[in-house]
Amino acid sequence: MKRILTAIDGSKASYRALEHAAKLAKGLGAELKILLVRQFVVGRRDVLEVWSDEEVLEIRNLALGVVSAVGAPKPQILEEPSRDVAYTIVDVALRLEADLIVMGASGMGSIKAFVLGSVSNEVLRKSACPVTIVH
Repeated sequence: MKRILTAIDGSKASYRALEHAAKLAKGLGAELKILLVRQFVVGRRDVLEVWSDEEVLEIRNLALGVVSAVGAPKPQILEEPSRDVAYTIVDVALRLEADLIVMGASGMGSIKAFVLGSVSNEVLRKSACPVTIVH
């Protein structure tokens, strides 16, 4: 296993998944890639980002702290703008030739997930590589 991709959204579940991914990467000697999908919403006149730059910086810093606490090598953090989080995770995994995607079972979009289905379920169905879902 050469490359592990984990997607985080600032939720507790995503940080648990990141910790699991960092432990795997450390144990297997794999590269760890962290993906922040900067979701946006298109309105009639504006494009609105879900996260502010300050929130993204806080998520990045917390992510680096989680990885550092595990003792894994410093990961690469990627940011991708998108309207469709699940599609973007699967697409980035393909582009990076990830061997594994690790993600949390429930993230920040729990109301949307109740109505439309969760991001993790969609990634699980569409991914070309194995997916580990951390509860």
